[in-house]
Amino acid sequence: MNSQAFLTQQRAFLNYLRNPADASLPEGFDAGRLKVYADLLYNKFDESLSACFPVIHSLLPKEAWRSLLLEFIAGHTCRTPYYRRIPDEFVQYLRQIRPEDPALPFLADLAHFEWVELQLSIAEAIDLPHRTLTAAQLLRAVPVFAPVTQLLAYQWPVEDIGPDYLPTEVPEDITHILGFRDPNDQVQFVALSTATAHLVRRLHNSGLSGEQALAEMGGNLPQPALSQFMRFGLQTLAELNQRGAIVDWRPLSLS
Repeated sequence: MNSQAFLTQQRAFLNYLRNPADASLPEGFDAGRLKVYADLLYNKFDESLSACFPVIHSLLPKEAWRSLLLEFIAGHTCRTPYYRRIPDEFVQYLRQIRPEDPALPFLADLAHFEWVELQLSIAEAIDLPHRTLTAAQLLRAVPVFAPVTQLLAYQWPVEDIGPDYLPTEVPEDITHILGFRDPNDQVQFVALSTATAHLVRRLHNSGLSGEQALAEMGGNLPQPALSQFMRFGLQTLAELNQRGAIVDWRPLSLS
């Protein structure tokens, strides 16, 4: 067999493994033996994705889950040969390629949320010890966030979705969530208001003190309202410190 014939046969073999329901049986192959290979391929994807997306797996009946995975295997061209990257490709497929499912319109957001938990858990970083900070440290110094942190925003209330809550209409407000790995090496998620999400975004890696960031956000407020806003901001920073999202402080640069 020449090289071109071998490549043609190899492509036919791979096409059959990805889509055994519709692809033609490659010439020279036994259907029973190819089914073993096709089942092995599906089972590896099922093992990876059911572990990474337990909520989605729990929402779908067995056949619906199988159908979704078979669609993914047949319809998505993975750009990586690494097994551990399969969840990344699955999220990309749901967000960018697969049409929205009217029965589960939140599926892409929920998949990304579940995927982020995995990314936070395996991210390489030098963890910092957690210190309980005073009001002065939170306001006048630069808050230091946990080394593994990600600010998230979704159309759907992904933290609440489960077998007992399957929303069908997009809420008016965006869902903001701060995901981080705490000093005990556990992944945590904190739901944020829009204002708190803005504060976290303003503070993260900006070099601003808590007081500076709050003053920028509330600069147009009259004095009584500004004082109340600053108190609210301090309370928010203290809660983030207590939860382990803010772990330390560093001096404000005067340059």
